[in-house]
Amino acid sequence: MSDNQNEERYIKLVSSIKELIKYYRALLQVVRKEKEILVSADLDLLNENNRTKEELLLKIRSKEAQRQSDAHDLALLEGLSPEGIRLQDFAIHFSGDKGEKLRNLHSVLKLLLERVKKINAENEILVSSALTNINGAMRAIKDSLVENKTYQKKGEVTDSKAQSGQLVSRQV
Repeated sequence: MSDNQNEERYIKLVSSIKELIKYYRALLQVVRKEKEILVSADLDLLNENNRTKEELLLKIRSKEAQRQSDAHDLALLEGLSPEGIRLQDFAIHFSGDKGEKLRNLHSVLKLLLERVKKINAENEILVSSALTNINGAMRAIKDSLVENKTYQKKGEVTDSKAQSGQLVSRQV
């Protein structure tokens, strides 16, 4: 294969990685914003943010598939085994500036992924906590709406314990 083809494939791989980095940076901003929205409890903003997050995840999946294809093609052209080829393998294979560029891109991508995962895990904790609080509030409301019979059919007064939501005890 010609050196020109190899160079074109290398450039294509680097371009795919740069696009992935761009998408992951955007995703990082979205999950950071999601954290703020979760704290503020703005459902409309949360829904809009979730749509943006889903769109970015679809773009990332598509670009990742393209990156894998580019890596596979470049590995074949360079005489490397395309199975399970990683950026670090290319960084070792290419010497000089090309290898260094791939190492830097790998580091940036890895750092972005770690940050996204960390913030997303924090967001999951916030969502879980919010759901627990909502469920507790729903149970309290349900319990306070249970019909309490203060008088029996015979007209006798029965003891009724004050429950949350009642301002006055019904005891005589």
